Amino acid sequence: MMALKMLRVCRGSILSGCKTCTVRIGREELANGLKYFSTRINEGEPDTICEIVKYWSNRFENEGISEPVESIEHILTHVLGSKKRYSSNTVIQTMDLADAPEQRLSLDQITKLQSLCQCRMSRMPVQYIIGEWDFRDITLKLVPPVFIPRPETEILVDIALRRMAEAKNSHYIVLDIGCGSGAISLALVHSSNQIATSQIQCTSVDKSLYACELTRQNAEILGLQDKLRIVNAALRENGTIKSLNDSHPGVDFDQQQFDIIISNPPYIPTEKLMELAPEIKIYEDLRALDGGKDGLSLIKAVLRYASIALIPRGLLFMEVDPTHPEYIEFFTKKYTDLKLKFEHTYKDYCNNDRFVELSKLD
Repeated sequence: MMALKMLRVCRGSILSGCKTCTVRIGREELANGLKYFSTRINEGEPDTICEIVKYWSNRFENEGISEPVESIEHILTHVLGSKKRYSSNTVIQTMDLADAPEQRLSLDQITKLQSLCQCRMSRMPVQYIIGEWDFRDITLKLVPPVFIPRPETEILVDIALRRMAEAKNSHYIVLDIGCGSGAISLALVHSSNQIATSQIQCTSVDKSLYACELTRQNAEILGLQDKLRIVNAALRENGTIKSLNDSHPGVDFDQQQFDIIISNPPYIPTEKLMELAPEIKIYEDLRALDGGKDGLSLIKAVLRYASIALIPRGLLFMEVDPTHPEYIEFFTKKYTDLKLKFEHTYKDYCNNDRFVELSKLD
């Protein structure tokens, strides 16, 4: 093993078999090289891309870490100053790790990688470790405990954009209830700017001040701050929205009308929260997941608010638990005073009933 490590340090004519060449190196270079070599021997840690992926994916798997290979790939590309991007349909890598399996990391890079991998061993989600994540065609800054947007929520955005395109209106006033990192509202606004067929002005609300601040930061990073109004406000179970500070005194949620309301509300029953993965229970804000006794507390509140805040023929889109669409349809038929019509259920990537669309009756 010692000889193998020495061969990896020695290069050039030494590897070609020349025994008489003299290599002149400076004192500083020698000290750094010995420091690096000593660290490698003492720790026995891998230093090439191929070795690192194999070593850490095995360690993650042995510790029961979910997606072990993907975890180390994301961490590694982050340490290398590159990026591995996800979208709903494709995986795009600005650096393909397979193209440089023997590339070595510097001592500083290995130190940083080890530190980040230890965070993953502590079950910290990769999104928090690298501090960002892709959602559709935008990159979002992410910090704990703000809710991490899931890939399936991209479908919710796709559905809303498709319905907007079909309606062919030139302008939409949109409300995003429970904005979190701003994923949904920023993806909508960004897409409307790219397509330029209609303009979207979005109001994003969240009861978490941390979430509102993160949404604001992401809007500024993306240059979309002029298209977004962010309000620290809470949706109450009676279907009203109350501002929690005076940052937007001009927003009257009792009078404001919207063309579209979109939301990924908490929908996990309280008793099931402790069954979630450690990555979620330890690091994410469980208030963004807790849907009450039956998982429907906030969903009912969204329905009540939509009944008064949507314009006639306005649309409501929600992400829900697969058991909820049937109840939501029953709820709207039972309480006809809401004047909401259940339009459609949409599937997620696993063919579960995950998204619902409702309209406001004239």
